[in-house]
Amino acid sequence: MLGVLRIEIAFPDNRTAVVDWTREPQQRLLGALGAELAASCSVGQGTGSPHTLRNRARSCLLWARWLDSTEAVELRVGDLLPRHLDGFESHLRESHPEFSRTPYARIADVVWILRRLGEKEHELSPSMARRLSYTSAGPVGSYYPRDAYSPHVVNKLRAAARADVDDAVRRLTLHGPALLAQGQDPRTAGWDSDANVLWEIRHHDGQFTRQMLAETVGSQLATAHTPGRLAPLLYPTSRDVFALLLLFCLESGMELEAARELTSDCLKNPNRGYVQIEYLKRRRHGQEWNVIRVRDGSPNSPGGLIRLALRLTSSVREATGAPGLWQFRTKDGPLSPEFSASAASQMARSFVSLHQLTDEGRPLDLRLSRLRKTYKAAVYKTTGGKMSAFVQGHSPDIAAAHYADIPSLRDLHEQAVADGLQDALSDAQAPTILTPEEEETLSQQPSDGSELPDPTGAELPRSLSGDSDLWLSSCRNFFDSPFGTKGKPCPVSFFACLGCSNAVITRGKLPAILAFLNHIESERAKTPAEEWAARFGNARQQILEMIIPRFSEDDVLNARAVAESVTSLIFLPQTLLGGH
Repeated sequence: MLGVLRIEIAFPDNRTAVVDWTREPQQRLLGALGAELAASCSVGQGTGSPHTLRNRARSCLLWARWLDSTEAVELRVGDLLPRHLDGFESHLRESHPEFSRTPYARIADVVWILRRLGEKEHELSPSMARRLSYTSAGPVGSYYPRDAYSPHVVNKLRAAARADVDDAVRRLTLHGPALLAQGQDPRTAGWDSDANVLWEIRHHDGQFTRQMLAETVGSQLATAHTPGRLAPLLYPTSRDVFALLLLFCLESGMELEAARELTSDCLKNPNRGYVQIEYLKRRRHGQEWNVIRVRDGSPNSPGGLIRLALRLTSSVREATGAPGLWQFRTKDGPLSPEFSASAASQMARSFVSLHQLTDEGRPLDLRLSRLRKTYKAAVYKTTGGKMSAFVQGHSPDIAAAHYADIPSLRDLHEQAVADGLQDALSDAQAPTILTPEEEETLSQQPSDGSELPDPTGAELPRSLSGDSDLWLSSCRNFFDSPFGTKGKPCPVSFFACLGCSNAVITRGKLPAILAFLNHIESERAKTPAEEWAARFGNARQQILEMIIPRFSEDDVLNARAVAESVTSLIFLPQTLLGGH
């Protein structure tokens, strides 16, 4: 730490971050906040990464600037009152969209720092201490969840990224090495050759710039053989690395922040077309190091993309000696040993512009944080929502809340609900169909319904006695119809039995059912198609798809013969016949 208004933090993994408030207002307050923010960067103190540090520092700075615009004096921590927080929150909510979460996130950062100060220095006013017992005076923020990209957009992203990767492969494995092989030391062979300048670039580990060339041979030759044009023949650019990273995230579903920090030794245990990838997930406190198993081999598989990245970035890695996977040469010459979040965001905008990517006629808003949801949504659809395949890397609750409950999957969920209701309705309306073998089993062991298709109890044996025979089925209870009122006779047409849970259909009912099927077919010729479908379509489908397939071919043939030889097959419940 260089001072309370300028802090430089080195995290345990050798990443650094600098916060400079030396020219900002409210320096007394910022000094106290800065000292506490620096202390929170120690291991286990809550600020574990440069990204978190920068976010909290930004929140504190915005607060200090707002205070300076509303207060005439420099404030100390002991001067703070609840209105200083509540007023800032109101200002944030007025300046952000209604559904934005940003106001809550900013005020939460400030409250977090102030609580730490209150625990240590005890100089907060009593009213401020009470105010810090809760985070926000307003709602957390009702905002739309981050959604997956549509398959149409994903196809565009894949095609554009693959085109960039293919170009990088040709350039870095064929054209560049071929031109370099022709090069010689330009000090003896001359500077007026692309091959010789490329030779010089290689001997400077890529960090040979146009300015350095101009100082040696003049601006005219430097313009004709500029290193900015030639270096990408040997060293990958940020565009190359971004395309590889984009494809990898789309194919693997790894979190972006974890994918960006992959190292050159991340591949472990290749076996039969699969490989493990070891990665660091900083948010998973206590279990930061994780492993996923992915497909390997093909250039489009996650493992194949990692191997491709290793090959294309090897020249930069040799020069930097850094372990990071996504290394590249910047446009100005320096080599970058990592692909930062800001560089990735900048390249996302450039990628969309270069490839003219659109979504519903507008330029595509490419947010890399949506790639994991896009992958998860595809897995969810492919597996039909099977959670065991979907929860990889998360608890079931987190997977369901953050990756399944998104707008692009709403149609799938609504269809699942509709299908479930239809299945429940179908089950409720389905008759019990007994094959001859099941009928025989039931007659011999009437108390055992466990092996029958509808084990609902002792009503099945009674329905086979003939006392409750109807035309197309036997009936469990003619006075307890699912279509009517308990205690009153069934009010619906006889062929509703085919879709009634009270109905029991046996081989003995096949002749009547086939006779009714003949009647249905004869009505088709003299009834308008729509009317026929409304009256008989469902019954016909139930007979052909649900009832007849349950019986043997011989049973059906015998029943058809009976149906064709008898003119009247009408049955009524014995109760309605007065016992005769």
